Amino acid sequence: MKSNFPGYLIICFVIAACTNNQSNDAANLVSPQEQAKKNSPTNCYHYANTNDTIILKLIHVGESITGTLVYKLHEKDKNAGTIQGSMRGDVLIADYTFMSEGTWSVRQVAFKKQDHFFIEGYGDISTNNDRVLLKNPDSLQYDDAMKLAEIDCQQ
Repeated sequence: MKSNFPGYLIICFVIAACTNNQSNDAANLVSPQEQAKKNSPTNCYHYANTNDTIILKLIHVGESITGTLVYKLHEKDKNAGTIQGSMRGDVLIADYTFMSEGTWSVRQVAFKKQDHFFIEGYGDISTNNDRVLLKNPDSLQYDDAMKLAEIDCQQ
Protein backbone atom coordinates (compact mmCIF):
# COMPACT_ATOMS: atom_id res chain seq x y z
CA MET A 1 0.00 0.00 0.00
CA LYS A 2 1.34 3.36 -1.03
CA SER A 3 1.70 6.18 1.51
CA ASN A 4 -0.05 9.54 0.86
CA PHE A 5 2.29 11.38 3.24
CA PRO A 6 4.24 13.29 0.49
CA GLY A 7 0.95 14.48 -1.05
CA TYR A 8 -0.33 15.75 2.31
CA LEU A 9 2.99 17.46 2.96
CA ILE A 10 2.80 19.35 -0.35
CA ILE A 11 -0.79 20.45 0.36
CA CYS A 12 0.27 21.74 3.81
CA PHE A 13 3.11 23.78 2.26
CA VAL A 14 0.75 25.31 -0.32
CA ILE A 15 -1.81 26.27 2.33
CA ALA A 16 0.88 27.74 4.57
CA ALA A 17 2.32 29.75 1.69
CA CYS A 18 -1.08 31.16 0.70
CA THR A 19 -1.92 32.05 4.29
CA ASN A 20 1.45 33.74 4.78
CA ASN A 21 1.01 35.85 1.61
CA GLN A 22 -2.46 36.94 2.69
CA SER A 23 -1.23 38.14 6.08
CA ASN A 24 1.65 40.05 4.43
CA ASP A 25 -0.78 41.67 1.98
CA ALA A 26 -3.06 42.72 4.85
CA ALA A 27 -0.11 44.25 6.73
CA ASN A 28 0.89 46.27 3.67
CA LEU A 29 -2.59 47.69 3.01
CA VAL A 30 -2.74 51.48 3.35
CA SER A 31 -5.95 53.45 3.14
CA PRO A 32 -6.36 55.69 0.09
CA GLN A 33 -6.38 58.73 2.39
CA GLU A 34 -3.07 57.72 4.00
CA GLN A 35 -1.49 57.01 0.59
CA ALA A 36 -2.66 60.40 -0.75
CA LYS A 37 -1.23 62.13 2.34
CA LYS A 38 2.15 60.40 1.85
CA ASN A 39 2.26 61.40 -1.83
CA SER A 40 0.98 64.95 -1.31
CA PRO A 41 3.40 67.83 -1.80
CA THR A 42 1.35 69.85 0.74
CA ASN A 43 1.62 69.59 4.52
CA CYS A 44 -0.22 71.64 7.12
CA TYR A 45 0.66 72.40 10.73
CA HIS A 46 -1.35 74.05 13.49
CA TYR A 47 -0.90 75.34 17.00
CA ALA A 48 -3.76 76.64 19.13
CA ASN A 49 -4.47 77.38 22.75
CA THR A 50 -7.06 79.60 24.42
CA ASN A 51 -5.58 82.84 23.05
CA ASP A 52 -3.10 82.02 20.29
CA THR A 53 -3.19 80.33 16.90
CA ILE A 54 -0.46 79.65 14.34
CA ILE A 55 -1.20 78.01 10.99
CA LEU A 56 1.56 76.88 8.62
CA LYS A 57 0.87 75.41 5.17
CA LEU A 58 3.86 74.10 3.23
CA ILE A 59 4.01 73.23 -0.46
CA HIS A 60 7.10 71.28 -1.55
CA VAL A 61 8.30 72.01 -5.08
CA GLY A 62 11.57 70.17 -5.62
CA GLU A 63 14.06 71.56 -3.09
CA SER A 64 12.00 74.73 -2.61
CA ILE A 65 9.21 75.21 -0.09
CA THR A 66 6.48 77.80 -0.44
CA GLY A 67 3.31 78.26 1.51
CA THR A 68 1.38 80.42 3.91
CA LEU A 69 1.84 81.37 7.53
CA VAL A 70 -0.71 82.99 9.86
CA TYR A 71 -0.13 84.29 13.38
CA LYS A 72 -3.08 85.20 15.61
CA LEU A 73 -1.37 85.94 18.92
CA HIS A 74 -3.07 87.38 21.98
CA GLU A 75 -2.76 91.16 22.30
CA LYS A 76 -0.80 91.38 19.04
CA ASP A 77 -1.95 92.30 15.56
CA LYS A 78 -2.83 89.36 13.36
CA ASN A 79 -0.39 88.90 10.51
CA ALA A 80 -0.67 86.60 7.56
CA GLY A 81 1.43 86.08 4.49
CA THR A 82 3.51 83.78 2.35
CA ILE A 83 6.76 81.95 2.93
CA GLN A 84 9.50 81.00 0.49
CA GLY A 85 12.48 78.93 1.56
CA SER A 86 14.05 75.50 1.85
CA MET A 87 15.03 72.83 4.34
CA ARG A 88 18.55 72.87 5.78
CA GLY A 89 18.72 69.46 7.38
CA ASP A 90 15.75 69.38 9.75
CA VAL A 91 15.28 73.19 9.79
CA LEU A 92 13.06 75.19 7.44
CA ILE A 93 14.58 78.61 6.72
CA ALA A 94 12.19 80.90 4.84
CA ASP A 95 11.36 84.50 4.06
CA TYR A 96 7.96 85.38 5.51
CA THR A 97 6.30 88.20 3.54
CA PHE A 98 3.28 89.45 5.46
CA MET A 99 0.88 92.31 6.06
CA SER A 100 0.47 93.71 9.54
CA GLU A 101 -1.13 97.03 10.47
CA GLY A 102 -1.49 97.85 6.76
CA THR A 103 2.23 97.52 6.05
CA TRP A 104 4.05 94.80 4.09
CA SER A 105 7.14 93.39 5.79
CA VAL A 106 9.67 90.61 5.20
CA ARG A 107 11.07 88.60 8.10
CA GLN A 108 13.23 85.50 7.98
CA VAL A 109 11.75 82.61 9.98
CA ALA A 110 13.03 79.21 11.04
CA PHE A 111 11.09 76.10 12.04
CA LYS A 112 12.72 72.88 13.23
CA LYS A 113 11.05 69.62 12.18
CA GLN A 114 10.64 67.06 14.97
CA ASP A 115 8.55 63.99 14.13
CA HIS A 116 5.14 65.36 13.05
CA PHE A 117 5.76 68.83 14.52
CA PHE A 118 7.44 72.11 13.60
CA ILE A 119 8.90 74.31 16.34
CA GLU A 120 9.76 77.95 15.66
CA GLY A 121 13.30 79.13 16.30
CA TYR A 122 14.29 82.44 17.85
CA GLY A 123 17.59 84.27 17.99
CA ASP A 124 19.43 87.49 17.31
CA ILE A 125 18.19 89.47 14.30
CA SER A 126 19.48 92.20 12.02
CA THR A 127 17.83 94.46 9.47
CA ASN A 128 19.00 94.77 5.87
CA ASN A 129 17.00 96.87 3.37
CA ASP A 130 13.79 96.66 5.45
CA ARG A 131 14.19 92.89 5.72
CA VAL A 132 14.57 91.29 9.16
CA LEU A 133 17.17 88.49 9.08
CA LEU A 134 18.27 85.88 11.57
CA LYS A 135 21.91 86.67 12.40
CA ASN A 136 22.93 83.05 12.92
CA PRO A 137 20.29 80.47 11.90
CA ASP A 138 22.56 77.66 13.15
CA SER A 139 22.37 78.82 16.79
CA LEU A 140 18.67 79.45 17.30
CA GLN A 141 16.70 78.59 20.42
CA TYR A 142 13.61 76.43 19.86
CA ASP A 143 10.75 76.84 22.31
CA ASP A 144 8.52 73.78 22.16
CA ALA A 145 5.79 75.55 24.15
CA MET A 146 4.14 76.30 20.80
CA LYS A 147 4.60 73.09 18.79
CA LEU A 148 2.83 73.14 15.45
CA ALA A 149 1.27 69.69 15.01
CA GLU A 150 0.75 68.20 11.55
CA ILE A 151 -2.91 68.24 10.53
CA ASP A 152 -4.94 67.39 7.44
CA CYS A 153 -4.93 70.32 5.03
CA GLN A 154 -8.27 71.92 4.28
CA GLN A 155 -8.45 72.09 0.50
